[in-house]
Amino acid sequence: MTSPPSILILGATGYLGGTLLTTLLKTYDPKNITALIRDSAKQSLFEPYRINTVPGSVEDITLLRSLVEENDVVVNFAVPFAGGDESIKAIVEGLESRAKRSDIKPVLLQTSGTGSIMYGSNGEAGTDVWTDSDHERWEALPDTAFFHSGDRIVARSAERGIISAYIIMSPTVYGPGTGPGNKLSLQIPAYVRYAKRTGQAGYIGKGDNIWGNVHVQDLIDLYLIVLSQALEHPDSTIAEAGSHGWSNLIYAGLNQHTWKPIIELIGDRLFARGDIPNGGVISLAEGEGDMYMFGTNSFMEVSEKAKSLGWKQKQPNLVEAIKLALPEEK
Repeated sequence: MTSPPSILILGATGYLGGTLLTTLLKTYDPKNITALIRDSAKQSLFEPYRINTVPGSVEDITLLRSLVEENDVVVNFAVPFAGGDESIKAIVEGLESRAKRSDIKPVLLQTSGTGSIMYGSNGEAGTDVWTDSDHERWEALPDTAFFHSGDRIVARSAERGIISAYIIMSPTVYGPGTGPGNKLSLQIPAYVRYAKRTGQAGYIGKGDNIWGNVHVQDLIDLYLIVLSQALEHPDSTIAEAGSHGWSNLIYAGLNQHTWKPIIELIGDRLFARGDIPNGGVISLAEGEGDMYMFGTNSFMEVSEKAKSLGWKQKQPNLVEAIKLALPEEK
């Protein structure tokens, strides 16, 4: 690599994208970072960071492809649960086009989630364990699974090896974000909002269902480790032969939890603080309530690929983080 890479962030106003941005700025010059901003009202949030901003969305394929071709690295957080394949195709095609005229092998870090492997219901504990190295199992997943059709596009680009393409698959993410936009994760704040709205914390069914988890800053550390590896060792980034490209999928979970004790902790803390009138927790039927709350399982074994890169936990675990966010006294 002869010069610093130019980096395009998609989804920089979000929880993960914003945290990546502020972390990148600790080591990268802001003039080398560009963010595509969908909401023009949020443009001003980025002025203190002195990065390049472009108004528009990933649905504008012509604009997206043009931006991608101008950058060495794309980190994509603008990924819906389903659909969005046209934007992912445009990113891959734009980076593969850039590869022909760049002295840096372009890098794509594609965000995904373990929603693609959710199973079970009503808070029943799961026993089916996935790994990110079971390539045939990933290949057999239907494209109707959350995220999977887009992930397959990235996996195929990793197989071709023209660019360094990786899928980083997250479970439950927790902890405060540090970006200019959304600073809240999805699941834990939803449970808190539900308890405050109804007066009592609740979980689905038995509450024994299992999810993986990772602190947001530990997750972003993994993005930066993978990025550094791809830039420093571009010849090593082609997917393993016979893996269908899935060898470049990396699971980003460090721990696991069952939901019932987590919701009990949230309820106890909120009650102690006087934020809700009722202590204890209640069991809810599957689909009850209007928050991101369900009784499925979604977890994997900790990634050997990630560990081999030196990735490890540095931030508080999920229980510690909840206690920090909800001290017993206001």
